Amino acid sequence: MSQFNSSAKQFPGADELIGFGSINVNVTTTGTTLEQTAPPSLLGPDNTPLGFLFWDTGRRITNKRRVRWTFNHPENWTDWRAIAWYGPGGNGFLPQVGTGAYWVGVSEMTPTPIDGAASSFVNGPGGSPVAWPWSGNDHIVRTEWGPATIHAKSHLKRSSGDPQVDFSSWIQLVFGGDGSGYFSETDDDIGSLGSGSGVTGIAGSGSAEFAAAMGSGANILAGYVTPPPPDFGGLLGRLREVIAGGLLGKFVDKGDPSPEDIIRLKLISESIDMVRGEKPTSTDAFEALTAAGRSMSAQELKRAIVTTQTTLRRGQAAVKFLESLAAKQQAIVAKKTVKPRKPAK
Repeated sequence: MSQFNSSAKQFPGADELIGFGSINVNVTTTGTTLEQTAPPSLLGPDNTPLGFLFWDTGRRITNKRRVRWTFNHPENWTDWRAIAWYGPGGNGFLPQVGTGAYWVGVSEMTPTPIDGAASSFVNGPGGSPVAWPWSGNDHIVRTEWGPATIHAKSHLKRSSGDPQVDFSSWIQLVFGGDGSGYFSETDDDIGSLGSGSGVTGIAGSGSAEFAAAMGSGANILAGYVTPPPPDFGGLLGRLREVIAGGLLGKFVDKGDPSPEDIIRLKLISESIDMVRGEKPTSTDAFEALTAAGRSMSAQELKRAIVTTQTTLRRGQAAVKFLESLAAKQQAIVAKKTVKPRKPAK
């Protein structure tokens, strides 16, 4: 059974708000469409007027009040929860941009979403005061002395014990929301997860950069999502087949591999192909790594360098071991081919 429900909550405390008109229905038919328009305002628990801020559609965030959901694969998920978030009006008149981060389907995240190294700011005369972090707050960018391009971090963690989630999109929070048009949401691209799986977000659904003009003010929110497990073009399946055949020993599946593990697995796959006399797969592991490096942050590049060096050292150790095995095999073969001398008469 696939269950869809919507609700309204106060941001970020998550207090339930009444007078919203929640939806709670079973979705059983392919092509089912649901639509809801959130009111521009609701009363908070203490009767304080709260304005609409954004929808958590279940997969993404949007500041549009009207959302249309189209469900083509209800057999591939069980519970779909959408939340309309409300809050008090923010101060958008100061020459500064306030930022926040939100984990779709979960909650607000306190770490800053701003990637300072990939962003650009204009500081005060002579370089002081700095535009970011403004007054020591790494969530605020000052636009008083020039425009800013705020780049979101590609990955974020709510806390050390939580999984890493991926950037999805920026939205600008407008008190009362955007009443024009509608935001379209679907359950496409989650069919490969199998029946009964949870709803996953759509990573990279919008630009990672938000441009702010000189002297402008805004409150923006970066949405982060739990993406579906990546598809590595059948590589893992081929490796598991090889491993199941006993060529590489016992394999214990402890979850999806990291990008660095994928490089190692790809190298193993190429080696196996060559040993079998087959043509290696078209995508070279190191070519893929260097191509991916062009979009990496400084921190990601450092990590990639360390892990690649580790992989190379392991490769060198493997080569030495294989060479020693080859030498032993050659010695055995040579010993068998040496004919014994006939005894002297």
